[in-house]
Amino acid sequence: MRTCFALAFMSLLIAQGIAQAQSQDEQSVKVGPWTIATTYKADKFDNCTMSSSAEDLGISFVRNQDGLLLGLDSSKWKLERGKAYSVRLVAGSTSVGAKALAETKGVTIALADRPFNERLRTANVLEVRGEGATIHVPRMGSAAALERLDACFDKNQRESTETNPFVAPSRKP
Repeated sequence: MRTCFALAFMSLLIAQGIAQAQSQDEQSVKVGPWTIATTYKADKFDNCTMSSSAEDLGISFVRNQDGLLLGLDSSKWKLERGKAYSVRLVAGSTSVGAKALAETKGVTIALADRPFNERLRTANVLEVRGEGATIHVPRMGSAAALERLDACFDKNQRESTETNPFVAPSRKP
């Protein structure tokens, strides 16, 4: 009797784990080393994110209503929260000045220059040049991932404004 109960309980746990994995797969997709996911706030679409990591560097691109953002974080960093650091972004032969808005262990940089963003799609490496060091952001497989990020945003943005209000929107990237 105990064996039957234990087997039934284990199969229930396994079924729940599979259901959770399927639910998470519907909300994120892998493109090379990048994971693309949708973010909702109060069941309303907010943005699509593309994230990866290299060594001790966390890398994320966020596509939202305002455009494209780059997020970088490292457990080694000790930044002054709220400070805006001047940086130079370099992708191939194209460069642009920007501000890196700091948290304790990371920064967010708005990527507002369209020509630079287009060059970013084909560059092998993105450099973020600060006063103290240059951060090399690997770009492996990012052209396809950035296309998927834009498609995710366009699809979800359109669905959030044109959907049936009586049915929950699909949450696929």
